[in-house]
Amino acid sequence: MFLAGGIATGQDTRKALAAGADAVVAGTRFLLTHESGAHPEYQRRILAADSTYRTMLFGFGWPAPHRVVANAATERWCHRDGTAKRGPRLINARSAAVAKLASWSPYLIMRTQTPRLPVFSPAALVKQMPATWVDRTALYAGESVLRMDSVIPHPASSR
Repeated sequence: MFLAGGIATGQDTRKALAAGADAVVAGTRFLLTHESGAHPEYQRRILAADSTYRTMLFGFGWPAPHRVVANAATERWCHRDGTAKRGPRLINARSAAVAKLASWSPYLIMRTQTPRLPVFSPAALVKQMPATWVDRTALYAGESVLRMDSVIPHPASSR
């Protein structure tokens, strides 16, 4: 059994294993490592966040709930509780078929998306992309990010 969610420290991992988990998934903790491939501006934004939102805003082709921190896109297209407003919600609900297209890449939409239009791919900001895209891409982060304060080396890289 894997435990995902809420893993921010080694102590969290030890508690999960003691409670019977065979392994843990530390998504946000990995995102905040030097080795993750996440853009430094993405990492900076999620470390500065004081809350996260469960939304479906960045769901074009992947209309499933996801947790993010706020940016210009969420400020324009989400309600205060993080739920997407009607326009993007309807667009994303009808976009599931896009995910079945073998040649479709969320990066195609990402290149042209803007906080002004309610069509957002699920692709996240990586090091190779311009930092200016931070306000138009999903800034995925679990609630455990609120307990983290720095980008660290991945533990396996120090072995």
